[in-house]
Amino acid sequence: MSMDCKQYEEQLLKLLENEDNISFFYDLLDNTLWNNYKDRKELIDYVINFCEKNGLDEALAWMYYFLGWHNYEFSNYKKSIELYKISKDIFTNNDNKKGLVYAYNGLIAIYCQNGQYELANELGISGIAIAKEINEKNLVAKLLLNTSITNILAGSYEYAKEILDYIINTHDYDNLSDLYKVVYNKALAEIEINLGNFDAAYKSLQYAIENNNKMGVNVFTSELYKLSGCYYGRIAQIENAEKDFEYSCQVATDNDYLFEKCEALIEWAKFKFDYGDNDKAVYLLNEAIKISNENRFYRIIKNSSMLLYDYYNKIKDYKKSLLNLELYLKIDREIQNYNNTSYIGRANNNINKEIKLYRILHDKTEVLSYIGQKIISTLDVKKMIIEVNNEINKLVKTDFFAITVYDSDTEEMLVTAFEENKLDVKPPIKVETSSTFTAYCIKNKKPVIINDIRVEYKKYVNKISLEGRGVNAPLSIIYLPLIIKDEVVGVMTVQNLKVNAYDIDDVNRLKVIANYIAIALKNAIKYEKMEQVAVYDSLTGFLTKREILKEGNLQSEDFRNSLKYFCILMIDIDDFKRVNDTYGHIVGDQAIKMVTQTIGKLIRNTDFIGRYGGDEFLLICPNTTMKTAYKIAERIRKTVENTKYIIKDDIDISTTLSIGIYEFNDKELTFSDGVNRADSSMYNAKNNNKNKVVAYK
Repeated sequence: MSMDCKQYEEQLLKLLENEDNISFFYDLLDNTLWNNYKDRKELIDYVINFCEKNGLDEALAWMYYFLGWHNYEFSNYKKSIELYKISKDIFTNNDNKKGLVYAYNGLIAIYCQNGQYELANELGISGIAIAKEINEKNLVAKLLLNTSITNILAGSYEYAKEILDYIINTHDYDNLSDLYKVVYNKALAEIEINLGNFDAAYKSLQYAIENNNKMGVNVFTSELYKLSGCYYGRIAQIENAEKDFEYSCQVATDNDYLFEKCEALIEWAKFKFDYGDNDKAVYLLNEAIKISNENRFYRIIKNSSMLLYDYYNKIKDYKKSLLNLELYLKIDREIQNYNNTSYIGRANNNINKEIKLYRILHDKTEVLSYIGQKIISTLDVKKMIIEVNNEINKLVKTDFFAITVYDSDTEEMLVTAFEENKLDVKPPIKVETSSTFTAYCIKNKKPVIINDIRVEYKKYVNKISLEGRGVNAPLSIIYLPLIIKDEVVGVMTVQNLKVNAYDIDDVNRLKVIANYIAIALKNAIKYEKMEQVAVYDSLTGFLTKREILKEGNLQSEDFRNSLKYFCILMIDIDDFKRVNDTYGHIVGDQAIKMVTQTIGKLIRNTDFIGRYGGDEFLLICPNTTMKTAYKIAERIRKTVENTKYIIKDDIDISTTLSIGIYEFNDKELTFSDGVNRADSSMYNAKNNNKNKVVAYK
């Protein structure tokens, strides 16, 4: 039966006298009518129509706010945020601080659904400050509660509990309505489950379920039985868990609460994974993704795809793992784009600052993809580590970064860290005898995630130094094992001097980077092992680094026996990184091949040349003095300088060479010493405008 809205005609007429009389309707909607969504929607539309006809802007803003919540409850988030934006703008223009706090409260919910927990927290803080200013204790309690829920969704359970404790200690709990007391206990139950305090979780759950049953709020029924399923799953009561997850989904389905159904499906899937029913877990996650694709539930898709990515990675189905990784990145990018187009200013109206923050969030997904491509494209471990170090701060705040390479043959780990902006390679350490966080990751194939090392380190290691923590030693740390095909190839760590420096989004982004690094590290190690047995470089046809060094050692031995001088030339292609960055690595490889063909034609039959690095080449000229070697080097340099390399019809490249020469004439030196001197001369050429031949003096 349709609601008789005409019974409220007298109250509507009072709005013409004073728009503050809208309080009658928002009290009615916030309490009596909220559980009856049909009557609620009819009344909202009826009041909106009256306000629009009579130009009652502030009253209209309140109705837009409630219509926003109505749409939010039925997962129409795009419409919901539009309505919140309108109400927020009207309240701001009319200096209606109470209304502004309500609008912020609605926006917090939207940011949470989109996974933008930092923004939700900032709005919560702004809203609480305004609510305290106007002495609205009920609003303060609501905003504190919603801020706690934001932190639950972000995985910050300890902080979320601190906020709930604050609500109790300041007596703000007493200011909550019965409905919000259910919300409070629901939130507390979720925190206690995740902290492992199961008795406390059960107590809060029972209170929330009993009181919700009296009120009949179906959306809470679905959420509460989802939590009950989580609780029973954690204490290994499998039948009860199954029953409650199923009931949660059924209630959500019957009432068309699609978002709540998807959240229940995800938790049910986690439970299934925990107890080995992987096929059912995958089915549930795919069902959640299907519903979410139809309704643009971005956070659900993001969380589901990450769970599927982890699962397929674990069972070595790398094709499906990659597909879900790509979906995760795509959705993460869409979330940022959505927030860019749905920009809403904060209380201080610092628009430029807000837009900059959105841009940073958007850029993180771009950086993620960019770093991934850079990592995979290099086969040089040190270069890869340098690339990651240069870019990682664009993703997460880090005061310390390192990558450890693990050699399973020797069971040793080699830590490569950046200290004072310099790459420092530590001596090898045996994993078996090490009690470090890195060794823990390698031995257990599990991450280490610590918000405050002073109180959490004992979960992973027995003893650490706490001296200087927070000043010159990190407090927040993340260690992620680099795993490919169930084999640990290394460990990545980022660390920060501050407590609670990283959130769940940071961890997920770093997991993506770790996956890229694992692939690249495996390829690089494989490449280096292949290089150890190969004689000729596959791209240039020159000797491999191993072979040219072997030949050099023979030449130095011969010199010690016969005193026959020889010269070492280090050749480097100038600014070659620019070629790769401009045209890509395929064109870059073709250019290297063509340049080395030129060099190969200009050296003598008695000379030896090898590929020393990516675009570096080592030339050994036996029985050769500095004077002759200099002529050879100049001939090579000039020819390359005057040659245009046509890669494709639309791409031609001109380049130059920097060449350093050392005449080997000292019995006390090793061949490696001679290479270092030629290399030093080559860098002198680089530092003096390049395109030069420099002899060692």
